[in-house]
Amino acid sequence: MAFNTSENILETSSSLSSSSSSSSSSSSSANQVKLASYGNRMLKTSEKLISTLVKPTETSDNVNFTLPTVEGQVFMVGPLVTLEKIPRLETTNSSLDIDLIGIAKNNNETKSAAVAFMSYNTMENLLKPGFFNASNDMIKTMMSTVISATLPKTTNTKLTKPVNFTLRHIREFDPNSSLFCVYWNISEWIVDGCSVLKTTSSYTVCSCDHLSTFALIMQT
Repeated sequence: MAFNTSENILETSSSLSSSSSSSSSSSSSANQVKLASYGNRMLKTSEKLISTLVKPTETSDNVNFTLPTVEGQVFMVGPLVTLEKIPRLETTNSSLDIDLIGIAKNNNETKSAAVAFMSYNTMENLLKPGFFNASNDMIKTMMSTVISATLPKTTNTKLTKPVNFTLRHIREFDPNSSLFCVYWNISEWIVDGCSVLKTTSSYTVCSCDHLSTFALIMQT
């Protein structure tokens, strides 16, 4: 089955990311390029695999999976969907709120849409917080798991409203620090289009006007 194949490949890729990171020096610029390149390949492969879970539906359907290093959820809506909005998509350390019903309505031919939400527990070994270049003399700490959100097999992917991500802090939060909701752009973490809506000692809510791969970085 495609789903089982996807699980096996994703699990293998995530394990390789950990070994790749531990076997090389993070201070080397050449190594950073290698890590970013490998991370990009992992993201693209994962997105292709999870798109195979999208199946046509008249109303709504969803698929969930949980592995040691990656979790994912796909939610699909069709032209006869009766929901006013889809449920919040959740993983262990993150959640996503998105207006998938509105996106489906904007797909004039099919009136359908799908969203894929994934959380990578080891991706920070590749897409390190040091790739965030806001201030080079500051210490940067990854405060969340790396997550991705896409709209697979959806023709019109324009968002009807910003999406909100709730990211649980995976490390101790320093109240005197600065928190940044960031997204991955080929070789660096940047903040364009994302902002912090709310922060507590245990989680942060980010709002973004586009879909991509996201994380929460603390700067001290």
